[in-house]
Amino acid sequence: MASASAVHKDGIMTEANILNLIPTSHNTDKACGMLTKDAEEEENEKEAVPKPMRPALNHCMQEKPVFPGKTVDPSHCIALDLRGEDRVPYTINRYLRDYQREGIRFIYNNYIHSTGCILGDDMGLGKTVQIIGFLAAVLHKTGTWTDVENNRPQFLQSQMSSKQSNPCKVFLIVAPLSVLYNWKDELDTWGYFQCVVVHGLRKEEELARIRKGRIEVALTTYETLRLCLDQFNTIDWSAVVVDEAHKIKNPNSQITQAMKELRCKIRFGLTGTILQNNLEELWCVMDWAAPGCLGSLGYFKNNFSDPIEQGQRHSATKRALATGRRTVQALVKKICPLFLRRTKALIKEQLPKKDDRVAYCSLTDFQQTVYQAVLDSEDVTLLLRSSEKCDCLSGRTRGNCCYKKNSKGVCMKEIYFSYLAILRKVSNHAALLQPTPGTSKKQEKYLSSICATVFHKFPEFVQRCKNEAFEALSDPTYSGKMKVLQKLLKYYLQKRDKVLIFSLSTKLLDILESYCMAEGLDFSRLDGSTKSKERVQIVKEFNSSSHINLCLVSIMAGGLGLNFVGANVVVLFDPTWNPANDLQAIDRAYRIGQCRDVTVFRLISLGTVEEVIYLRQIYKQKK
Repeated sequence: MASASAVHKDGIMTEANILNLIPTSHNTDKACGMLTKDAEEEENEKEAVPKPMRPALNHCMQEKPVFPGKTVDPSHCIALDLRGEDRVPYTINRYLRDYQREGIRFIYNNYIHSTGCILGDDMGLGKTVQIIGFLAAVLHKTGTWTDVENNRPQFLQSQMSSKQSNPCKVFLIVAPLSVLYNWKDELDTWGYFQCVVVHGLRKEEELARIRKGRIEVALTTYETLRLCLDQFNTIDWSAVVVDEAHKIKNPNSQITQAMKELRCKIRFGLTGTILQNNLEELWCVMDWAAPGCLGSLGYFKNNFSDPIEQGQRHSATKRALATGRRTVQALVKKICPLFLRRTKALIKEQLPKKDDRVAYCSLTDFQQTVYQAVLDSEDVTLLLRSSEKCDCLSGRTRGNCCYKKNSKGVCMKEIYFSYLAILRKVSNHAALLQPTPGTSKKQEKYLSSICATVFHKFPEFVQRCKNEAFEALSDPTYSGKMKVLQKLLKYYLQKRDKVLIFSLSTKLLDILESYCMAEGLDFSRLDGSTKSKERVQIVKEFNSSSHINLCLVSIMAGGLGLNFVGANVVVLFDPTWNPANDLQAIDRAYRIGQCRDVTVFRLISLGTVEEVIYLRQIYKQKK
């Protein structure tokens, strides 16, 4: 029984109930019925849902997904049985690889035992598809028009099927904003899911729909979850899936606290880089997925973290080395049931080649002069000499004795990272030294001091930046990396290759954008200011368009989860301290679906602090 509106001859609209549905002879979803008054109040509030139109008879078994031209093994055109009625529909199973089927079984086995787990596959191996396959199985999807009929509002199919129509299970997927709508797009591609994005101004409305049982999969961001945690906790989630789970690596961060306070026992994490700095990050992510699986943080440090790290030191004794190895084996054995990781070595024969190159770029004469002027400044000189013996003959170092503060009374330890950032800016482009509206007051103070000291030697540069800012920023004369990039783009764009340029700095992206405009290059740009819905469109257009062969991407906004398989050249303009950031960026292009060999260029300014940063990356990856 359901409510409806009826218009009488006198023009007055009244409420009524549909007592019975009588399908018409046509293959549409039209229905007629007898109307009575006193409609139920609950149905009055029911949101208008568009009626799905049944396709023509020869298409009534329309399937999802369908990838025309993709070769399918006939032996896999059957459902993947898991347990009972839970099975991955053949429409999905036919496109899966063996290791992806194994991943689905791993997630499902933990699900039925009500335990969380981490899927730690290498980037680009299809973690998203494995989750979708799992969801299709537990939601009993078929990948055909039957799913569309089952997704109809209950009052439309109450006379057509005795099957429960409203979802009895609802799953939450938490992802970074940069990939939020990519998840929505993938869910729509791989099946007929009742899915909603809980983000933006309509959060309350979407959460209300979930509470009424009209949704199977809800998508949201870390920040939205943190801000609306109490509202999310009013919903009985069947399981929560967290994409890029390494974002909850810090036990003291607000996001980690919110994720741990979310009321859901079954928690699945997806990350290709669970270890980025230290083993405590592994503990934090695992403790979120399966609380207590590695004991308390103190227990973990004493029994696992400390012995392993001591065995990795250059000065480690043979005893410490042996203890560290045994501890690693014990840790692997302990987390094995809850952590599954596969690398690209599994499919190396199916992937194209990857050529990873480091391009050391000489500074221009202008850059060298500015860089040296920064090194010769009073504060940097004090920092460089801080480890020398103090002049007072106390036996202590200068930094711990008479030279703890500079001439302005600022503690030297407080300015170390500020000047490190300044040297990194000069290594990329001298114009980065000019303060912008987004520069912090502390950083602006040091930048102003440096600019006053340095740029008085280059009045023509300062004047040009004021009068011809566009031309100054786009002129490779002021950056050795820009000269190298100019040659790379000329070579690869002439060959119609597609190029991704990643940078950690949006201000540096502004400079690169000015250069592209000055050269008349067609390009797209994706950074933190790009709206989430637009990001998916930018990626699609770049991958498919024949006239846009260059994309400028912020590592923090576009280095996670996005699929740039249309690109075959990746340029990392500036190295980051965390090697995982660079690896994530590279794997936007080097992943399943890539058909061409991929060339990677890491641009490092020769003789600068960037060499130290890159060496630190190598050290972290070998630990």
